[in-house]
Amino acid sequence: MKYTLVVLALLVPLAAAASLGEKKPEPNAFVKSLREMHRGPPVEPQKTRAKVEERWITQKLDNFDKSNNATWQNLVYINNKYFKDGSPIFIYLGGEWAIDPSGITSGLWKDIAKKHNGSLLYTEHRFYGKSIPITPLSTRNLQKYQSVEQALADVINVIKTLKQEDKYKDSKVVVSGCSYSATMATWIRKLYPDVIRGSWASSAPIVAKVNFKDYMKVVGESYATLGGQYCYDLIDNATAYYEILFDSGNGTQAAKELNLCSNFNVKSEKDRWQIFSTIANVFAGIAQYQKPENYDIPKYCSILREFSDDDSEALSKFINWKINDHSGACLSTTFQGAVDYYEWSKENYEDSDLPWIFQTCSEFGWFQSSGSKSQPFGSTFPATLYEDTCNGVFGSNYTSANIHSKIRRTNEKFGGLDVNATNIYFVQGGLDGWNQVGAGIAQGATIIPLASHCPDTGSISATDSADLVASKEKLIKLVAEWLED
Repeated sequence: MKYTLVVLALLVPLAAAASLGEKKPEPNAFVKSLREMHRGPPVEPQKTRAKVEERWITQKLDNFDKSNNATWQNLVYINNKYFKDGSPIFIYLGGEWAIDPSGITSGLWKDIAKKHNGSLLYTEHRFYGKSIPITPLSTRNLQKYQSVEQALADVINVIKTLKQEDKYKDSKVVVSGCSYSATMATWIRKLYPDVIRGSWASSAPIVAKVNFKDYMKVVGESYATLGGQYCYDLIDNATAYYEILFDSGNGTQAAKELNLCSNFNVKSEKDRWQIFSTIANVFAGIAQYQKPENYDIPKYCSILREFSDDDSEALSKFINWKINDHSGACLSTTFQGAVDYYEWSKENYEDSDLPWIFQTCSEFGWFQSSGSKSQPFGSTFPATLYEDTCNGVFGSNYTSANIHSKIRRTNEKFGGLDVNATNIYFVQGGLDGWNQVGAGIAQGATIIPLASHCPDTGSISATDSADLVASKEKLIKLVAEWLED
């Protein structure tokens, strides 16, 4: 019954919008490119069937306001295929995506849980997927109820709720996460060491930063290292070509060659920022989850070259292919188009874009800019693009100064690289842009050469490098130690 009520609550605003004849705006190329970069982590193919239970946990709307008694229903998936009463609980934390049962039916975390007769849980982060605590997604509601601290308190409440059942009351708890959810895995161990025995943090960004210029530098290194210098140079040459066209007053020609829609304003600095950011994001999305053993980047570099012998034409056709899948449609990428889409999402919340944009504006930054000179994507998308997007979507309080202040507060609260917590296993990919704001060797992290984002989530495989196998075996040993009395 609760599930039915939640679904009806979600559908009411959509139905209202439809009755008013409101036309749904399409996410533009910039929005699509960001969505691709923040999709859920890849899931290993399921080898055996597992019956996964869907459960809805009652959560407080505000975990830190005792006077607020409002509640909401939080989606959690549970896989008890291997569980024996009193055995550990293995939680996979959901991040800025909708969770799926397949996240706890395969992979290394499942293997470790099986070894310990454990229960596998997958928790959905508030405001993502089906776990919407309150609507609309107004700036006011997001400011009050959307934060990593609220989300961590939600996870603790899930644990407390389960432990009211006899079969779980003596269960020890360990957590894991990938990307932002690995950040959560880090900080939940720091904040709640009496509840969480240990955390596996795969590719966790733990330093909030507004101008995240080093991200694209590492993306460029990925293409040079794995795709070859010719691939790096092709991207670099093509980007420079289009920048020169715009800078020399030939923006109309550049827009035509890039197949930009007619609403693109060649005289708008913000529109120019957005198209070059979109181009970089497309290549970054490929690099972020590349697997060197699958030759992902070399394959994409070959496709890029096959589009044309001319570098600029090859890049244009490649970007159009990735965004519009050969549909022939023009690339819609304007600053106002992105702002309007996020504004529309405040009342129409079937995807998770807006809450994540809010978290970057209010807690983390991580605005992937062209600030580094050592990358092939030009110099035409400063962090200001994202700051201005924050301002346009969330209001005048989101000035550059205020955004910087919010991000500093996050680092002060959680310590940045100085986590000051035990029983956390950090893993980073050597060619992952996110490692630039994550734990390094000095913090005890394991670095997997040539690997990218969350490279260690799958089961131990014959295709794994020696370094990857060693890291997975180390984690298996550490978890056993964490669970000892």
